[in-house]
Amino acid sequence: MTVAVIALGSNLGQRRKWLVKALALISTTPDIYLTDISPVVESKALTLAGVDSSKPRFLNCVAEIETPLKPEQLLKALQAIEQKLGRKRKERWGDRNIDIDIITYGNTHFRSPDLVIPHPEAKNRSFVIVPWYLMNQKAELPGVGRIEKLAEVYVDQVKLN
Repeated sequence: MTVAVIALGSNLGQRRKWLVKALALISTTPDIYLTDISPVVESKALTLAGVDSSKPRFLNCVAEIETPLKPEQLLKALQAIEQKLGRKRKERWGDRNIDIDIITYGNTHFRSPDLVIPHPEAKNRSFVIVPWYLMNQKAELPGVGRIEKLAEVYVDQVKLN
């Protein structure tokens, strides 16, 4: 079994409902065991051009899971949940009803055409770091270390929701 951290976000429709539905599906997916969930935070939309205050705000949370699945198997399972919830991949970093990303997979460093672990942008994302820290004050991002200092820097960029 490997402990992994995943991040969830939604900025369309009933955002909290999408997070709850995704977490429910994750918890009932074979070989994925939900062990912890962070508080929900709200953040401004991040686009390829940067933060965009004109876009709908995101609700985000982080969850810890245990799984025997390999990284690419886990990615497929999480993408199947996104599809089941009607996720449409129209544009990169566009608005979405649900987004689920793998942030860490144990202490593994993994790279394939479809997946990079740890998530290469995790350390730069307040909406990942702050809820993760609120869930686990001793959390560590492989290659970066404890996220406590990052959480202190980013805390003003999100609000508890």
